Amino acid sequence: MSDRTALHLAGCLALSVVLALYQLGERPLSSPAEARYALIAREMLERGDWVQPRLNGVRYYEKPPLLYWSVAASYRLFGQNEMASRLPSAVSYIATVAVTFFLAHELLGASAAPLAALVLATSAGPLLYGRSLFTDTLFGLWLAVSFLGLVLTVRGRRGLLGPLLFWSGLSLAGLTKGLVGIVLPLGTASTCWLLFGRKRLPHDLRPLLGAAIVSLVLVPWHLLLAARDPAFIRFYFVNEHVLRFFNAREPVDYTPLSIGGFWLATALWLLPWSLFLPAAVASPDLRRGLALPLAWSVWVLAFFTTSASRLEYYALPAFPALAVIVAAYWRRAIDARPAPAGARVAAWIVLGIGVALVPWLVSSRESTAEFLTSLITLLDGVYRDYLVAHPDVSFAVVERCLRLIRPFAVFILLFGGAAVLASRLSRARLAFTIWVLGAVGLVWFAELGHRLVAPDRSQRDLAPIIRALWEPTAELVVWGTYEDYCGVSLYTGYPTRMLHSARGDLLFGYRRGDASGLFLTREGFERLWASNGRVFVVGDRGLDIPGAILLAAGPRSMLVTNRPPPLAFRHGEDPSRRPPDKESGGS
Repeated sequence: MSDRTALHLAGCLALSVVLALYQLGERPLSSPAEARYALIAREMLERGDWVQPRLNGVRYYEKPPLLYWSVAASYRLFGQNEMASRLPSAVSYIATVAVTFFLAHELLGASAAPLAALVLATSAGPLLYGRSLFTDTLFGLWLAVSFLGLVLTVRGRRGLLGPLLFWSGLSLAGLTKGLVGIVLPLGTASTCWLLFGRKRLPHDLRPLLGAAIVSLVLVPWHLLLAARDPAFIRFYFVNEHVLRFFNAREPVDYTPLSIGGFWLATALWLLPWSLFLPAAVASPDLRRGLALPLAWSVWVLAFFTTSASRLEYYALPAFPALAVIVAAYWRRAIDARPAPAGARVAAWIVLGIGVALVPWLVSSRESTAEFLTSLITLLDGVYRDYLVAHPDVSFAVVERCLRLIRPFAVFILLFGGAAVLASRLSRARLAFTIWVLGAVGLVWFAELGHRLVAPDRSQRDLAPIIRALWEPTAELVVWGTYEDYCGVSLYTGYPTRMLHSARGDLLFGYRRGDASGLFLTREGFERLWASNGRVFVVGDRGLDIPGAILLAAGPRSMLVTNRPPPLAFRHGEDPSRRPPDKESGGS
């Protein structure tokens, strides 16, 4: 690698580090996803059991353990807080930017490598999920590593390095999200072998070496857990892989997207760079040199399009390959000097959207709210599920997001104008720089929206109230699906009992008698509620308990208790100023 190439790599990584780590711990951990994974990691650390994942004492086999191990290691190094919780995802995002750089360097040459890395680093989906505690960012990293190994092997470069990366990435992807981490790399490799004339590819991939790596990396955890719990095999492989693919797992606790919705969400997560994909794919010259990234992208998109359980973020593993395709388009544009027609069209599209958005978004509050509701439910499965269960509800978070509408519309107008001007000046390098800056602005608006939504998805603000009123005999109860409110366990550190919580992902462990003392029957809850001890209940805004005293209410959840709070609390004493009890271990 030349000094110039190394400098380009350092610049791309520096940008991704700033984007990933800036105020990473600012937002509270949201429920269900972030708080759930944080709790499992914390429980692993506290129990010293690194084999069997548990959530609130209940076995939890939905995902393999690599993300939990990563978060637990982060806790041990940096303490239990929001930044440490998200650090493995942030590091995975940064590392994926580096892998994308090397992919483009290998496929297109040194001049395209920084273009591809910048495209991935500034795409909305990879950055936003990289700033959250999420499985798919780590999963996408290992798949990108496996794809890089395949590329090196197909091109006959660097001896054993290609097979080592291919099989190691495949194994670690499988240890992050299961069998799909094996299917996608092997499927792409099979396509290269069958369609692209790579007859020696099976031999070049060193299958014996692959078997050894898979046996050492992927297999042991599965064998250890199967030996400890024979029920794991059927639940994990049948329920969580085969039946999930057909949207027939038990329970079905998510609302999948239609095929059109999945593709639209994919295009939105790749904004603004998805605007250049049609022109790149339409070029015969580019297609001939991009067979490998096209095969990888098609495999990822086709697999999840076929799946009946498709969700809005499932296409993220295709983004490194798509970034390489977009980079090929821009490298040709820069080499040719005049901005190609595709760049001009994309610029005019953005400007046209800005011209249309400004009067519409500024003048029509009702239609803007409807548009934001549709966008949120498309890109966030939690709100989609909530809207299915409460079809007549309106999201309070939409009202908060409306504050960003005017500055966002003006930004789009300015971004489109600058892109059009650069395209007319026929300076492709300047045009690409403007698109990078515009992409950073877009994702930061998305991050600001994420911050506005975060309090609605977190129970962090409830924790000081509970701690201020906690008594030695107090009980904390989640009414409803536990995962939706599990942040209250995370932020208080108190034992949490559950009513009607077995209908979610805890159903498997509940049926096997896990944490039986924490699952309440309705009769048991009524006795507890009528007792002399204080009982806190966290649940949906529709919660209706006779005699309940409201302590706090958010847009979708509320906290109630069965006994009046002390006079000082009712007179406005700030509970957050009271130091937490020693037994409280929240993040």
